[in-house]
Amino acid sequence: MMKALVYRGPGEIRLEQVPKPEIRLPDDAIVRVTAASICGSDVHILRGHMPGMMPGTIVGHEFVGVVEQVGSAVAGPAPGDRVAGPAAVWCGRCRPCLKGLRALCENRGIFGCGSLYGDLPGAQAEFVRIPFADGALQVISPGLSDEQVIFVGDILATGYSAVVGMTPGAHRIDTGDTVAVFGAGPVGLCAVAAARLFGPSHVVAVDLEDYRLETATRLGADRVVNPAREDAKTAIRDLTGGWGADLVVEAVGRPETLATAMAAVAPGGVVSVVGLFQEAVPVPVPRLTQRDVTLRMGLGDLGQMPLLLSLIEDGRLDLTPLITHRLSLDEGARGYEIFGQKLERAIKVVLCP
Repeated sequence: MMKALVYRGPGEIRLEQVPKPEIRLPDDAIVRVTAASICGSDVHILRGHMPGMMPGTIVGHEFVGVVEQVGSAVAGPAPGDRVAGPAAVWCGRCRPCLKGLRALCENRGIFGCGSLYGDLPGAQAEFVRIPFADGALQVISPGLSDEQVIFVGDILATGYSAVVGMTPGAHRIDTGDTVAVFGAGPVGLCAVAAARLFGPSHVVAVDLEDYRLETATRLGADRVVNPAREDAKTAIRDLTGGWGADLVVEAVGRPETLATAMAAVAPGGVVSVVGLFQEAVPVPVPRLTQRDVTLRMGLGDLGQMPLLLSLIEDGRLDLTPLITHRLSLDEGARGYEIFGQKLERAIKVVLCP
């Protein structure tokens, strides 16, 4: 048996004793979780917004750990290896995978997200089973800590993909471009840090929480905007001489934020949507068409994990400022409260079994 955080219905996450996972298929691995963090989509689950979630599901999909056991077909990660885990697994063999569209894998599964996404038990637990382990698990260099790499398999991959594109060959930003990121939550902050890698002239972060804007500044934003005090579209246009932002990232998932993002984009620019929307929203197609604007959206490309690990190892990316709370797995319910309600200036909560 092992401890795990279990979804018991809308509004209820409980610590329970559940059976420890076992190898089921030759390409499986069992990982002993050393750290897991709470994600915004976990909060959506807690609030009952994830179809297919059944009571009794172990939650969590952002984690690092140590390989305990591997199946007979696993050639890469070995018992004893420290590894970064992905939020989702992919087979590497189906048509979407062969085209580089791992998020659309026909055999994919997202940890802790219910039957709609492969029904994989999550990683906010002492142990987790990893299907397709050779492709999914990334071995961590000895000099890197858990906290340095815990975000590579989810929010960092998503924020980086928001900047460089969610599909192979997508247009990325050019040196001297202006980047505006709407939403300084965990994904938006990762996008800020990723944008700074490409030599932009300006990186603008937009959020209603000043403490999150302070973190955005630490990660590379040179202009922050709180819409409670100033108009974001006007601020971005003033900064760029009326041109607008060449890349706008929407990392909030609200219709009003997307509308402002589309109004703030420059001619020929890109609006990159990674916010989690719960319903359909209107899009001003005629205006975007007349200004040659590209609207792109999707999930983070987890195939970027090896690159992101190398950028962290080289000292070019440091997302540890996102971690504001460190709790034991036993305190998981409290962690959800802190994170979901943005208490105590929370950005990311890490749970250690």
